[in-house]
Amino acid sequence: MQTYYGCYLLQSLTNSNRTYIGFTMDPRRRLRQHNGEITAGANRTKRWRPWQMILCVWGFPNKVLALQFEFAWQHPNVCRNVRDKVAHLKFCKLRNGRQSPVMGVTPNLQVLIEMLKATPYSRMPLRVHFLDEAAKSQLPKMPAARALPTHMTFTLGSFDELERLCYESMMMIPVTSSVCAKCSGRLEPADRVVSCPHCECPLHLTPCALELFPKTKGAQLIPEGSAACPSCARPTEWMVLIRGARRLSVSPSLPDMECQAEHFKNQEVEDDVCSDAELRDDSSEEVELVSQDFSEPNLSQSSMASMPAPECTELTSETEQRPKRKLSASRSASSGPQNNSLDCQGPQVPSHPRVLSLRERLAKRTAQRAP
Repeated sequence: MQTYYGCYLLQSLTNSNRTYIGFTMDPRRRLRQHNGEITAGANRTKRWRPWQMILCVWGFPNKVLALQFEFAWQHPNVCRNVRDKVAHLKFCKLRNGRQSPVMGVTPNLQVLIEMLKATPYSRMPLRVHFLDEAAKSQLPKMPAARALPTHMTFTLGSFDELERLCYESMMMIPVTSSVCAKCSGRLEPADRVVSCPHCECPLHLTPCALELFPKTKGAQLIPEGSAACPSCARPTEWMVLIRGARRLSVSPSLPDMECQAEHFKNQEVEDDVCSDAELRDDSSEEVELVSQDFSEPNLSQSSMASMPAPECTELTSETEQRPKRKLSASRSASSGPQNNSLDCQGPQVPSHPRVLSLRERLAKRTAQRAP
């Protein structure tokens, strides 16, 4: 079982005779939807809110079978697999060719028991989880419940208990050996494997595990009865054994899963150490490159000052051809003393030739304007 597929039975708290049957993949969330706490609830359940969940039937191999079970539970007299089983129940009747609704928890529970004894559903690894203790107490009082298949389990608890059971059923039994317990053949990738629920020894699904059970007759495909495990000799039913069936993706080369987990753990540690060493090597190389860049001799200011200045060419423009204007006495007095020379602080650094020519022209102009 890889995903939860289940059908549930609801009972109204305002009218105990009102019930509802549905399908869900999350019972806790679905109950909140029916009670209006969150959206996407059924329209038929709006009037009789609030609701309580009585039980859940889960363990279906796929969604299609779960939906078929829901329809058969809602229409027991219409479904061909169930109508012969519920023919003796007086409350299951047809009105104008349609199924009359089955009201109450006890009648729906009786229909459920008859369905679990029917051929298609009695061979499925189904489980019934009760969330109401009063409904669970009615089960031993029903004579039909004594003929239920022995591989079906009935549990009682809250939603947390149901989630725990689902988690345990979805956790596959680990493959503790790389050899089949019956044929002693090696388990290869893509092999379908089952494990004994008692000793956890692996078996090939076909033909090893199938040969342990009595041969089927006629058109019957699913074996009946129980078979003894070739390793521990304890009896196991087919429906219990088939719950943990899966296809191997990797052949188990190690004898124990703990050793395999330890192997992968050590491999991860080695990969981490190697990656750390590579990072240290890369960082040391970067540090060496940076140190080499800083160790190269830089051009000092004195060396830059001793460099020969590039030849400067005079740029002629319209401003040079204009006549020089003389400053008036009032403007010269208000402007204060004029600096006849450029006072440059620090060493002179050669610049672009255009900058040098502009400096020379500015010096010439200040010299011409001086009285």
